[in-house]
Amino acid sequence: MVKLHKKLVSVFVAFGLTVSCTSNALAAPLQEQYNSSLQQYQNALKGVQEIEDKISAIDNEIEKINTDISNTNNKIAVSKNKISQEQQKLTEAQEQMEDQQKVYEQRIKAMYMSDANMQYFDVVLNSKSFSELINNVENVKNLIQYDNNIMSNIDKQKQNIDKQKKLLEVDNSALEKLQNQNKSKLADLNAKKAEQDKLMASEKAEEDKHKTEMAQIQSAMDAEKKKLQALTVPTSSGSDTTNPKVPTSVSGLAVVKLASQYIGVKYVYGGESPSGFDCSGLVQYVYGKLGISLPRTSEEQVGAGSPVTGDLQPGDLLFFEPSPGGPGHVGIYAGDNTFIEAPHTGANVRVSPMRQPCAVRRIIK
Repeated sequence: MVKLHKKLVSVFVAFGLTVSCTSNALAAPLQEQYNSSLQQYQNALKGVQEIEDKISAIDNEIEKINTDISNTNNKIAVSKNKISQEQQKLTEAQEQMEDQQKVYEQRIKAMYMSDANMQYFDVVLNSKSFSELINNVENVKNLIQYDNNIMSNIDKQKQNIDKQKKLLEVDNSALEKLQNQNKSKLADLNAKKAEQDKLMASEKAEEDKHKTEMAQIQSAMDAEKKKLQALTVPTSSGSDTTNPKVPTSVSGLAVVKLASQYIGVKYVYGGESPSGFDCSGLVQYVYGKLGISLPRTSEEQVGAGSPVTGDLQPGDLLFFEPSPGGPGHVGIYAGDNTFIEAPHTGANVRVSPMRQPCAVRRIIK
């Protein structure tokens, strides 16, 4: 992105230097349009990434819920199978209970039919000896206890059946409730994902829109840049830094064209080469490459050339930050109310909009 931006600004500077008044009028708008589209394109890219992250998180949740649903389905199947098995056992137990109930009822009926209730007493009274009497009494007692045990077992079976049914029903109900909750969560997640998909489509459309705009603007600026490729950058030598000798073939446009090649180079305090520039180092290096010798610092450079009081021309030196020792900052006027500068630590050589200078000096007449 830095290389793209560097290319963009470089083209913009060249675009503003054409002789055509119409080109000068359009340079700044193209720069602004491109920067605006670039910012919106980057915002769209960021938006797309954020939505992709959200969709990824939702997909992870959906995968987990689907796993939970599958596991719960398996548990429900096992639970229903157990219920079926237990129901079969309960049916068999119920049939046995009914059979025992019939036996008990028949016995009770026999005991309480007319004169039938005397059967137990007949058994006792008809005993032929004392030992037989004891045995008969014990047998009658055991028979009565057996009848009571049958009834008691019937009651316990009923209780166990009821208890087992309730436990199975509660267990199965809990599983079905859990499954309904999982399905509800899945529906919510799918709805959220559908919403994010719509937002994604919108952001993608925005991204494509600004990408197309940038390509169109870049094409226009590239066309203007070709107009400047015919400019030459002559070299010669000079030694007077106060009134430097300027080769007749050098123009302010050539100064700006050369300076624009270093847009994007990092600011380095004391820097005076393409590996890093400070403000006055950039000015001295550019003019030096064109064969024009200038002092090293902005405080000294403000004494070079001649003062400008009227309209500015490309290549004029703009001075800022006045102090008792001289201006603390310098840049090169690029035309169309912009200038090239090496601004400060943490920034790169760039094109900046015009601001009020404390002094202007013209090196090239």
